[in-house]
Amino acid sequence: MGCNLGHGPPVNTDIFGTFRDAPGMKGGAMEGMEFCPRCGTPRQFVDNHEWLENGVIVQRGDRSHRMVLLESANLDHLYRGIEEIIGLPIERIVIETKRRATREYIDRLVPEEVKDMVARKEFDMNLLIQANNNLARIMGYGDVQVLGYRFEQDEGDFIRQRVRNPYSIPLWCGDLAGATEAVTRRDNDVEYKIVSPGEVEINAFPAEHPPQFQGRLQLKEYHLLAGDVELDRCGTCGGPAGLSAFKWNLEEGTITDLATGRRLAMLGPAYQEAVFDELEKELGEDIPRIIVEAQRRFVRSGFYKAQEIESEEQFRRLLALRGLGNLRTLSLKDGRLRVRLENAALHLMFVGLLQGYVETITGRDSSAEWELSPEGVLELEITAR
Repeated sequence: MGCNLGHGPPVNTDIFGTFRDAPGMKGGAMEGMEFCPRCGTPRQFVDNHEWLENGVIVQRGDRSHRMVLLESANLDHLYRGIEEIIGLPIERIVIETKRRATREYIDRLVPEEVKDMVARKEFDMNLLIQANNNLARIMGYGDVQVLGYRFEQDEGDFIRQRVRNPYSIPLWCGDLAGATEAVTRRDNDVEYKIVSPGEVEINAFPAEHPPQFQGRLQLKEYHLLAGDVELDRCGTCGGPAGLSAFKWNLEEGTITDLATGRRLAMLGPAYQEAVFDELEKELGEDIPRIIVEAQRRFVRSGFYKAQEIESEEQFRRLLALRGLGNLRTLSLKDGRLRVRLENAALHLMFVGLLQGYVETITGRDSSAEWELSPEGVLELEITAR
């Protein structure tokens, strides 16, 4: 599909992957967005992703780019839980890591000829910003509106956006700064202010990075094992039939699990893993245990319900639908839970999740031991005391 973006030559927008066929906007609502009449999922969401038989979701345009569906409220609660345990703020580390990760991803996604067109002001920046914001709504990141931007390639440049219902404030800050850097080829800093409950203004602008946050990230590579998870498919759009349990509100930029009422977002686990790795690099080797502990406490707070795991097979399909891996074994006997999960994503959050589940079921404290192989196989044992 060719499209003339501004005054330059036609550009093949198919190579943008996530920006492909982005619908228009009018008054904050997305126009032209098709929903599957059977399962209710946005067509672009299904078209952009592929659910594999090994419990993994990948982007169709870049099959090396893994994705997961997570409860978005879990993210900022997890960061706050880590801060409470260590007694130090981690927001800047989260923002800077996500900025670097987003820059690397968008840098690969947007062709060099498009960046050249941006530098020559031959590219309609409104279209690029709009496409990115439309995608954010589909992915459950919130209702985002551009408040203004300036691109004269000097120190006065900026882009300012207002986000209602942000899936995560620090991650949104990193997303905006990183995407801006990738397209403009200039380093940026970012700042935000909360203007009302559930609404934030984010401003990205040219600035040098602190030395510890310069250079490229070492993003995790997932070495995937084959699997045999057979998810039922929607007979109309071909996506997993389980997506019918979710509701998209594109005005609000949200995805809601109708069974639990909790909000979800689709994101790349490698970028969240990078946040955890940077925290360990900056704060020490105890961070993995602290992440598990923060997640365990969050589950014990009542956000998740133990009865949501009805059976091993039901839990296996749930994890595959979310892209979190292929559950091979799960057994709970006499207060001891044993799990083997292949192609595990965000394994530290998963360990804390199940530890919290066990404690909720048994009413007792527990200990957790786990090992993650280089092939991504998680062996986990949780024992109630």
